[in-house]
Amino acid sequence: MMLEFLQEHFAESDLSGIPLMVLCDDAAFTAENINNFVWVTFTRSNPSHDIYGINEFTEHKHWGCYGPLIIDARIKPHHAPVLVKDPEVEKLIDKMGEKGGALYGVI
Repeated sequence: MMLEFLQEHFAESDLSGIPLMVLCDDAAFTAENINNFVWVTFTRSNPSHDIYGINEFTEHKHWGCYGPLIIDARIKPHHAPVLVKDPEVEKLIDKMGEKGGALYGVI
């Protein structure tokens, strides 16, 4: 599995300047801006299932790690499909926001 590979591969590496790693399906989208990063990271992960760490340990019933925290934010089978914008629908909605349209002045 990918997570075990990462944990083993980076176990001996100096990652002191990297506090967090996020596994995602579309790195370009995720890194495009902070909104995308926050959306992907925190809507596609479950803290009880998708949090790992480099050199992780449990001590006195407390989990921790000596390296970066890893959040698995990949799309899971139970997630809804990704919303894809339809340019034609966007044009119709934009028209509604123009002067004289049903949404004019609402926002």
